[in-house]
Amino acid sequence: MSEKPAGSTMNLGQVLSYSAGNFGLNLFFASISTYLLYFYTDNFGLTAAAAGSVIFSAKLVNIVANPLIGLLVDRTKGRWGKFRPYFLFGSVPLALIGILTFTVPDWSPAAKLVYAYLTYFLFNIFYSVVNVPYSSALAAMSGDYQARSRISSVKVFVGQFGGLIVTSATLPLVHLFATEARGFMLVHTLYGAVLVAMLLITFWGTKGVGHSSEAEAKPASKRANPLTLADQLKTVIFNKYLLFLLVFILVYQLALSTKNAAALYFFKYNLNNAGLFSLFSLIGFSILMLGIVANPFLVKRFGKRNVGIISLLIMVVSLTGFYFVSDSVAMVFVFGGISYFGFGLMTPLPWSMVPDTIEYGQWRTGVRSEGTIYSSFIFVQLLATAIGAKLSGTLLSAFGYVPNAVQTPTALHGILIMFTVVPIIGAIIGIGTLLFYKLDEKTFQRYVKEIKERETGGTDASGTANAGQLRPAEHSSTLNH
Repeated sequence: MSEKPAGSTMNLGQVLSYSAGNFGLNLFFASISTYLLYFYTDNFGLTAAAAGSVIFSAKLVNIVANPLIGLLVDRTKGRWGKFRPYFLFGSVPLALIGILTFTVPDWSPAAKLVYAYLTYFLFNIFYSVVNVPYSSALAAMSGDYQARSRISSVKVFVGQFGGLIVTSATLPLVHLFATEARGFMLVHTLYGAVLVAMLLITFWGTKGVGHSSEAEAKPASKRANPLTLADQLKTVIFNKYLLFLLVFILVYQLALSTKNAAALYFFKYNLNNAGLFSLFSLIGFSILMLGIVANPFLVKRFGKRNVGIISLLIMVVSLTGFYFVSDSVAMVFVFGGISYFGFGLMTPLPWSMVPDTIEYGQWRTGVRSEGTIYSSFIFVQLLATAIGAKLSGTLLSAFGYVPNAVQTPTALHGILIMFTVVPIIGAIIGIGTLLFYKLDEKTFQRYVKEIKERETGGTDASGTANAGQLRPAEHSSTLNH
């Protein structure tokens, strides 16, 4: 079965079905980012430092898991293509281990610590099993620069509703039960059921995505250049635009993870009103969605990189204002709302920029490897959240944070620094990194054109190789790009 040629149009039904999976995945991704550190310290019974170590150590599993899964995805063949089998068979295990991660066993402190390590280790493995192929599928849905931006915006727009539910409804739902610990477990049971349903919608609605072309479907022994592990790794190592993006994503996601981890602490302890967190999240979500909606229009006008820089500048200005007026609830909502618009503009960008590096990698090395490239992208994301969790736990301990107690001025100022200063620093470094990323639409189209010329010019009508046609990796111009 051949894959449709990638074009500039979108199949809206297919895009919405694909986006449903992001809604389900975001229920757990947002929960981990927003509540796991708090759950471990204030419900599970771990110290802030121990909780940070659990999250950091478990995320390091992705050093091995993500690349291996990416390699596996690129080699997957079958009736459901290279991506969809993972949606079908990975959904239930991921949901079950997600529920167990937010469950407090009635064990000794030492045994509970082991339980926390084990469940979160497994969660990261199964999340990678589903998320690497899910993310990789976007590049197979369209080969058009602007269409990818639109698909990414729809995907993120739908997915953010999962984030909205998590940030605005989780605590109110949790507090319906006798204890927070029981509430977290039952709420995530509900989230697990929704996750399975959403991934099944994605599975059925993305038929035809990720099926091999006739050339790729040939047995390896009959291909002129069988795909090797070295070939796949070259698409990352020699892909300068991907490497720039990975550095940016590492810094940005690290700063964002630290901010998210501190958010609930800020409202609970600095403002003495944890209930305001849900309202802040609801208002922030509404503004963030405006940024997501505006993203493809601004990208068409200014380009992806420039929109990224604009969004980071908005974050720097708004969070600086937030820092100086953090004792005013009204100003917290004003400057926090402005920052959410910047986050909204940024949110779809990595998902639309990474697919473009696939074509550059193919042009540079002669190998197309969606799974390997996306596994490196997701690995860096998760590594950043791991470092962010470790950093957050370490900073809380260093500032003298004590769970469920009146905090010292030093601890309160430390929470504010985590919520504002750390993401400001990350945004400034991110701007510097994006200045080196120059894969705009014109450059992208040139690479795509040259790839097509190589594919059509490599053989004559009789199927004989043209003697003058060089392999992409041997093309003299590759040394200058």
